[in-house]
Parts: sequence; structure tokens; C-alpha cells
Amino acid sequence: MWYSVAMKYRKQNHCVYYCEYHLVFATKYRRKIFNDGIFAYMKDRLKQIKDYYPEIDILKINHDVDHIHVLVVIPPKFSVSKVVRIIKSN
Repeated sequence: MWYSVAMKYRKQNHCVYYCEYHLVFATKYRRKIFNDGIFAYMKDRLKQIKDYYPEIDILKINHDVDHIHVLVVIPPKFSVSKVVRIIKSN
């Protein structure tokens, strides 16, 4: 199988879904600010989103010096833009 993560279908009252999104958040002007300390802080903040929005599941988080990669599962009741707004506001 070409995909390494096992497919996990999720259920809600009205649907069964499998929606994974790869989001990339770049810094303004692509400034190189993400070192290990700042990334550890960002990782903790992203994991706290689960406390307030249990339907949003963050699978993987990775970084480079000027951007962050987030693999997230978003239920159909949320739009992608709403989840990006939630992540950026936190």
C-alpha cells in the first residue's frame, strides 16, 4: 500500500468520513525563526486544540526553519478555512 498510515474511518451521527489535510504554515517573509525551542512550544499549543475541539485530530507535526507542516483530520462539519483560523488563532 502506498500510504504508510493505516486508514481509519471516523463516524459521526450523519456520516462516515476520512478527510486528512496537509497544512503548511509559513512565516511572514519566510523568516527563519523556527528552532527546536520554538517548535516545541508550537507543538504544545497545537496539541491543546484537541481540548477545545475534540473532533479535530492532529496526526503529525513537523517543521523547517521557516514553515510548519501539520497533518490534520477535519470532520465534514468544519470547513478547512475554519480549522486554519482556529489553528492560527491559537
